[in-house]
Amino acid sequence: MVQKTKAHIKHHFIALIEEEGFSHVSVKKIAERANINRGTFYLHYADKYALMDQLQQELLDDLQARITVIVPKEALLALHQQQLYPPFVAIFQFIGEHALPLRAILGDHGDPSFAKKMKRVFGEVLLDRLISQHPAAVHEAFRTYMHAFLTSAILGVIQEWLENCEEQPVEEMARIHFEILNFISQLRTFIK
Repeated sequence: MVQKTKAHIKHHFIALIEEEGFSHVSVKKIAERANINRGTFYLHYADKYALMDQLQQELLDDLQARITVIVPKEALLALHQQQLYPPFVAIFQFIGEHALPLRAILGDHGDPSFAKKMKRVFGEVLLDRLISQHPAAVHEAFRTYMHAFLTSAILGVIQEWLENCEEQPVEEMARIHFEILNFISQLRTFIK
């Protein structure tokens, strides 16, 4: 029953963020929308900030769990073999499953710090392993700017898809992601 109540509160909280923006959401509005009293809300959360923190942490933990199974060499091998890499598909499944809260929190009226938190998860878990394989990785500046470039690109793709994810299923987005990676990997051939 507790989990059901918390899920109900989160659902209405997310809807309010999309409609009014996080800064305009209050515990009173959440309680009214969820058809609960404020006391029930306070049984589960200290305030709207605690609710936002918990929601973000759950999303980040789930995302991190899906990213940690990615093995850069396997991902590159799949790309070389012109195959979709299942852990990448799993990340798009995560985004599809959590499209509403991600769109609300990453949106203009959500929490700007959440984008940085997502970038940190991608960077710490995946990109550091990938970047460290490059000879230029011995230079701190290269690692810093490559990290910024790649995490911004990944987040940009995610945010763009969140705007249209109802029209583009997970499998289609995974295929587009594959095509983007394939294009990037072949840039050198365009120069020749």
